[in-house]
Amino acid sequence: MSFSYKPVLLKAMLEHVDENGRVRVEDMVNYFMDFYRARKESGLVIEKKSSLYCKDGYTRKDVERNIFSNPFKRFEDMRFMSRCRDIEYVEFNWHVWKRMTQEEKAWIVGWCDERLEEYYRKRV
Repeated sequence: MSFSYKPVLLKAMLEHVDENGRVRVEDMVNYFMDFYRARKESGLVIEKKSSLYCKDGYTRKDVERNIFSNPFKRFEDMRFMSRCRDIEYVEFNWHVWKRMTQEEKAWIVGWCDERLEEYYRKRV
C-alpha cells in the first residue's frame, strides 16, 4: 500500500452506500476531507509529505480528482466498482454488492482499520 487511500475509500463507500450499492461522490469527498483533517487536528501523521492532504488550500475538486485518479481507478480496473452514468454517484459492482452480507461488510471495515493502523505505524 503506497498511500492510505484505498482503505479510506472502502470505508467511505461502506459508510455512505445505499441499498443499491450506490454512493454519492460528494459523500466520499466529505469522508476523505474529514478523515485527513481529523488526523491533522489530532497531531497525527496525515500522509506522506507528497500527499495532497499534507498541503494547505486544497479544494473539494482536488480531493475528487485524487480519489478518482488513485484508489478508485484501481478498484474500477478490477471491476469492483464503477462511476454511474449519473456522475454524482459511484457504485459497487452489482454482482459483488448483492452477494455481500452485513458480516462481510463489517469484516471489510475492520480489515481497513487494521491496514490503516499498520500503514500509519510505519510512518511514525
